Amino acid sequence: MKDAGHRACVEAALKFEKTDRTPVNNFAVVTSARSAGYKVDEARWNPQLSAKVAIDYALKTESDFVKPILDSQTPFKDMGMEVRFPEDDYGMIPGHIVETAEDVDKLAVFDPYAAEECPTFDKMVQAVAATSEAIPEDLHICGLSWGPITTAGYTMGTENMMFAMLFDPDMVKKLIDKITPLVSGMVTRQIDAGATVMWMADPTSSGDLISPNMFDDFSGIHIKKVIDDVHGMSDVPTFVHICGDTLGIMSHIKHTGADCLSFDHAVDPEKARAAAGRDIALMGNLDPVQLLMSGTPEQVTAESYKLIDAIGQDGGFILAPGCETPISSPDENVIAMGRAGREYWTRA
Repeated sequence: MKDAGHRACVEAALKFEKTDRTPVNNFAVVTSARSAGYKVDEARWNPQLSAKVAIDYALKTESDFVKPILDSQTPFKDMGMEVRFPEDDYGMIPGHIVETAEDVDKLAVFDPYAAEECPTFDKMVQAVAATSEAIPEDLHICGLSWGPITTAGYTMGTENMMFAMLFDPDMVKKLIDKITPLVSGMVTRQIDAGATVMWMADPTSSGDLISPNMFDDFSGIHIKKVIDDVHGMSDVPTFVHICGDTLGIMSHIKHTGADCLSFDHAVDPEKARAAAGRDIALMGNLDPVQLLMSGTPEQVTAESYKLIDAIGQDGGFILAPGCETPISSPDENVIAMGRAGREYWTRA
C-alpha cells in the first residue's frame, strides 16, 4: 500500500483505493474550544481563535480533517429570526417565521457573497479563511451548512413542516425551492474562502422522519442541486451527514452525487456497506456518546478496529463518530480514534 498525506489519503478512500492507513475525521466543531479551555462564545465570533483551537485539536487528535468553530444557526439571524447564543453551546432558535405561502414569499433570503447582508454568516466565512491561512499541514478544511430541507424546517418549524408535507406539499416545496439556492451560496462561499470539503448536515432527511419517497420529493433533488452547484465551481469532495436510519434511503442518497455519506451509529455498518455498494464512500460510525464521551481509549480503539475490519478493508471508508463528537469528550478518547486509523494497519 502507498504512503499518503491527509488529503491524498482521503481522496484515495473516496476512490476505493487502499493506502497505508484509514483516514479519520474527528467530527468535532465546538469540542475543540472546550478542549483548549475556551467557551464556545469566545471562539464563535473570533475567526483567528476559532482557527487556532480547531487546528490544534485536529493535529492533537490525528484527524485528517479540521473544522473551525462554525455555528450553523448563525445564518438564521441574518434571515431575521431570533437566535439565542449561549455562552458554551450552539445557537438556539426558539421560534419560526413561516406559516403560510405568503410567508414563504416574504422570507428574506440573503446573498452569502454580500457580507453586509449577512454579518453573522460572514463570521463563519472569516473562520474558514483564517483556518486556510493558518493551517500547517494539508488537512482537509470543512465548511458547514444545514441541508435544504433542514434549513427550511428551521424557518417553518420542523414539526409544522412535517404536517404540511402531507396536507400542503406545494407550499413546502415552494419553501425548499427558495431555500436551496441560499444553501448552495453558503456552501460555495465557504469553498471560495478556503474550505476543501463541502460538509452539509441534513438530519431532517433521516429515515426516522421521512419516507424514501418523501426523501426523493422534498430532499434528495435539492441535495443534488447543491452538489451540482459545488461541482460546477470546484472539484472539492462533497460530504453529506444524515442522522438516524439511512438504510432505506441509501440507494437514493447515491443519486445525489455526494462523494461520501456520514452515517449514524444506529445503522449497522455492514448493512450500510451492502446498501451503498461502491457507489458512495461511507464515514462513521462510532457511538459518540457511549464511546467518545463516556468510554475509555481502549474501548474506542477496539470498536474502531471492528469497524475497519467490517467495512474498511478495501477503501471507501473514513473512520469517525456516527455524529458530532460531544463537547465534553475526553481528548484521550478522540486521540485513540485518530491513532486507530494508523495503528490498525501496523499491528504485528
